[in-house]
Amino acid sequence: MLGTRTIMAAVLIGLLLALTLWLPPVWLAAVVALLAVIGAYEMMHATGEGKNLRLYLWPVLSAAAIPLGFYFEVEEIVIRTALIALMVLLFGEAIFTYGSEKEVPFSGVLTGFFAGVLVPVCLSSLVSMRMMEHGGIIVIMAFVITAVSDTGGYFGGMFFGKHKGIIKASPNKSLEGFIGSFVMGIVGILIFGLIMDKAVGISVEYGRLVLYAALGNITTQTGDLAFSVVKRQHGIKDYGKLIPGHGGVLDRFDSMIFTGPLVYLLFTHFPAF
Repeated sequence: MLGTRTIMAAVLIGLLLALTLWLPPVWLAAVVALLAVIGAYEMMHATGEGKNLRLYLWPVLSAAAIPLGFYFEVEEIVIRTALIALMVLLFGEAIFTYGSEKEVPFSGVLTGFFAGVLVPVCLSSLVSMRMMEHGGIIVIMAFVITAVSDTGGYFGGMFFGKHKGIIKASPNKSLEGFIGSFVMGIVGILIFGLIMDKAVGISVEYGRLVLYAALGNITTQTGDLAFSVVKRQHGIKDYGKLIPGHGGVLDRFDSMIFTGPLVYLLFTHFPAF
């Protein structure tokens, strides 16, 4: 399993570098749209709310449109249109299926909004970052924050984890794992800053990078735990099997759904380079 995870991680890193450093931004927008579509499907399927084809269809269509709206810089009208359309369509499903075997509860409507709007909007922060000055590097930085934090938590828990069960949503996580995640997140972003400063020649504000890492670690760990809660509440291990060794899109990008918007917000108002 670890070997499979490592191989797939290397493949994903190569894809990330291609999308951020070599290919034009439209490629990243297309990939994010695809990830959002799969994520919307996984959420509807995992929660058991997709009881008919249409209940899958509306969030999936919304999820496909929103990242492309960000790329073409018409995100406001696309998001507003998606919200209105989903409100009508999802509640329409609830109205016309009421009393039948495929009745759509209010939780199904809310899940459709979450899968069709919130997840793709959060992931689309990557598209917005990519279109900024040094955009490819900013996107890579966001992934560095989540990946290094996750890795620090994993190895911190593996080698030093003695105090487990402090959070029931993820009983295998330990206090030492949380601390390891936080420490390694800061170390990782400082190393990233040194590479940008010394190797690439981009002047870096290290204090702001530490701020990114500290706040990003909170959102990274919250995102991981948040999607774990959904899985545990619905009795599933993974959201999917798309990525060998990692699970589904929501298993692999759960932290980025929370951390991407934060990095975009911080870099917009407190740029580190």
